[in-house]
This record gives sequence, structure tokens and C-alpha cells, in this order.
Amino acid sequence: MPAFHLNWWIPLATTSGGLLAGVLVYTFAPEAEGHGTDAVVKAFHQTKGLIRARVPVVKTLASAITIGSGGSAGREGPTAQIAAGAGSLLGRLLRLPEDERRYLLLMGMVAGLSAIFKSPLGTAIFAVEILYSDMAFEGAALLYCVIAAAVAYAVTGTIEGWSPLFILPSEKFGSPVDLVWYGALGIVSGVVAALLPAVFYGARDVFHRMHIPNHFKPAIGGLLVGGIGLFLPGILGGGYGYMQLALQGGAGMALWLLLLLALFKIITLSLTIGSGGSGGVFAPSLYIGALLGAALAVLLHFLGAGSVSSTGMAVVGMAAVFAGAARVPIATLVMVTEMTGGYHLIMPTMLAVALSYLVQFSLTRRAKYPTLYEAQVVAPTDSPVHRELYYKAAADLLRRREVKLDEDILASQLADQASAESGIPLGGTRERLFRTRLAAGSPLAGAEIRSLGIQDFLIITILRSDHQIVPGGGTVLQVGDELVVAAVPDAMRAFRGHASPLAAPKPATA
Repeated sequence: MPAFHLNWWIPLATTSGGLLAGVLVYTFAPEAEGHGTDAVVKAFHQTKGLIRARVPVVKTLASAITIGSGGSAGREGPTAQIAAGAGSLLGRLLRLPEDERRYLLLMGMVAGLSAIFKSPLGTAIFAVEILYSDMAFEGAALLYCVIAAAVAYAVTGTIEGWSPLFILPSEKFGSPVDLVWYGALGIVSGVVAALLPAVFYGARDVFHRMHIPNHFKPAIGGLLVGGIGLFLPGILGGGYGYMQLALQGGAGMALWLLLLLALFKIITLSLTIGSGGSGGVFAPSLYIGALLGAALAVLLHFLGAGSVSSTGMAVVGMAAVFAGAARVPIATLVMVTEMTGGYHLIMPTMLAVALSYLVQFSLTRRAKYPTLYEAQVVAPTDSPVHRELYYKAAADLLRRREVKLDEDILASQLADQASAESGIPLGGTRERLFRTRLAAGSPLAGAEIRSLGIQDFLIITILRSDHQIVPGGGTVLQVGDELVVAAVPDAMRAFRGHASPLAAPKPATA
């Protein structure tokens, strides 16, 4: 009986932890809610590498409360945001330019993850791969991330030792025939990896629609998690202990229990973080994959279909589920190998990770939430970080008249950016690329270009009706002309002032 009464502390703890974390986060730093890695990805793409100085402090406290009270979340997301926040703060203190500040953001994240997971190479790759949902990397930052990861790993190893995070039994990879079963695990993992973001963000959207203050929503999530935890305490916290059991061969756990724990880990992870609690998704994803792999091994042994290693299946499942759900196959392959020391499993892990990624990608092609990281963009061309670089390259080509500007390009993002007041910077010069239309009533209609008399100003091309004109000094401007101009900002302002329909006619100058 006493043990029965003590169990009721579980929902009390998770609810209280959710309430404290929610009040703390939504009072002082709302951006610290949820899984922190996504916030780092968002900071890289959208906020110029800036994270408010208070965020690491709030994130530390809120995550400790959430995870410590039994919330179903991991520690890697908070660590990523806390360490990235330190990198962002250092960049501001040193007054570094925007691109270097972004690198420090990634270096901070890498250092934190390398230290807690003892995976220097894997986390370095993770930082440059997690930014994009397609097979793309932020290659320019990789060398700096490798340095940060190596230093953090060296410091941690000196203090804590060099053994991997998980301990595997001494065994070797079995028969090549077992690759069939590892491939099957990869396919099943891809299906689970497609399901995970849908459930995760589906729960988040449900909590967003609740008409109550955000401060209290993590308490509701905590209450639901605690209710499940009364019957399945194995889903509480990050789940490292159960992962180790699975890596030791399942420790006699029944098939139904392994599957039940994996299923409800998806649900409780979604409730904890989707409600606004503070924690990571990496460790719970590894948990799901490890138990899924162990369950498949138990099933194969029961059916007499193979003698595949339960440990091997658990390790490969860890990698396959997260690789698909987060769309980071290369980083996950290396990270899980380093975290477990399972280098003998590199071949089946490669197969399962690749299959999981391909299956997940196919199943989520039209999904509202295709990956676990909502802030990911598909490719560098979709990131505001690189868009200006592409604009500059295109603008330079136009400035040198090496390409023509057609109507399709005119309607593109390039032209939209050129229409803005700031224009598009041209590399190595003060000039910028602008686009403007000569409106009806403009005093410049009917004037020759040579008569404009504006310094540091060059009309590159004119789009008139359905054709393009490469202008000369004698070209006469007409109402409705779309002008693409390379000019310094002051010259462009002067031209727009002359071209305004309200401007008085200007006398022609030689």
C-alpha cells in the first residue's frame, strides 16, 4: 500500500514542474519554450545569430525543472540553446559581423552537445546539417564547429573520462544475411519517423488553440504525462536507463512492453514539449528507436526468422528513427556510433539510416510538418542568410550585362528585393541594384538618358512592353518603363525625386 500511495507523487511532480517551468518561461523569455535546438536553427536563419542574454539562464532553470520533475524530454535541446546563447552573447560583446556571429552560435551549440554526448565529430556535422531539411550542409562553418567540438570533448574527457555515453556488450556484427533485417528496421523506422513530427506538432497545435494563458499549458501537459507515468513510469524523463537496458539485449523485456513504451514515448514527448515545456527531442527519439529495434529483434527471435543481435538492432534503431525524423542522416550515423562505441555496426547503421531517411522523406513530402525541426529550411537558397548572397551574385551579372533580365526574373524575389528602398548590394562597390517604374505624369517621360545628369548612376536595362532594351545615351524614356539601375543610394534617391510625377520638370544638362 505505501508504494501505491507514493505513485501518486508522479502526476503531482510532473504537473508542478510544468507549472513552474511555464510561469518562468512565459514571464521572462517565451522563446525558451519547446525544444531548444529548433530555436537555434531559427536564430541562425532569421535573427542574425542573436539570442537574448536572458534566454540561457531561463532555459537552464526551466529545463532542469521540466526534466527533473519527470517531463518526457531530453537534455540536448536545452544544452544546444544554452550554449548557442553563450556564443551569441560573445559575438555581441566582441561586436563581430553578422556572419561570424552566426558561426559562434553554431560553435556554442556544438561545444555543448559534444560535451554531453561525447561525440565530437558527429555533433560538428549535426550543427551544419540540422539547418536544412534537404541533403544540404552549411559547409563554411564545419571547420569551426570541428574545432569547438574537439575542445569541448577534450575538456569533458579530461574530467569525466573517455568512455562512450552507452556501454555495449562485447560482440561483433553477425552474418551479412542480417542486413535484410536491418534494412527492414530502417523501413519501419522511416514510418515511425514520419509519424513522430505529425503527432508532436499536432499536440502543439492543440495546446495553441486552448484559450488559457500559456503559463499554465505546460502544467496540463505535465498532468497528462504524469497520468500515463502512473502505469508506465519508463516513459518519464529522458529514458537513458531504458535505452541502456535495450542496448544490453532488452534485459528480458516482453515484446508488448517494448512496443508500448515506444508508442507512449511519442505521446508523452509531444505532451511535454508541445504544451510549452522545456526539453529536447533527441534523447526521446533515440529511446523510441532503441526500443523499436529491440522489439523487432524479439519478434524475429520468436518467429525463428533470424539470429540477429538485439543489441545491434537497438543501436541501429536509435540512429534510424532520429535520422529520418530530423532529416540529419549523416550526423546521426556518426553521433550514435560515437555515443555507443558501436563501430562494428557501421555498415547496418548506414543501410538503416539511408532507408529511414528515404521512407520518411517520401511519406512526408506533402505533410504540414515534415520534420521535427520546424525552423529548418529546405536548402541554402531558402535561407535569408544566403538569399542576399544569391541576390548579389545575380546583381553583379546584371551590372556587367552578362545576363538579360526577362519578365520571369522581374517577377521573382530578386526583383522584389531590388524594388525595396535599400536595393541589393553589389560586391566590392558602394553601388546597389534597384528596380523602379516610370509612372504616368513623370517629368522624365520623353527625356533622353544622357540628359539626366545624375552621377554614380547607370541604367542597366529597360523592360518595355514585351521586349527588353539595352539602353544608350540617346534612349528615350517612356511612361511604364521598368528600369533596372545600378547606383549609389544617394543617386537613386535623386533619380526617384526627379522621376516623381509631382516633381517640377528639370532642364536638360549636357
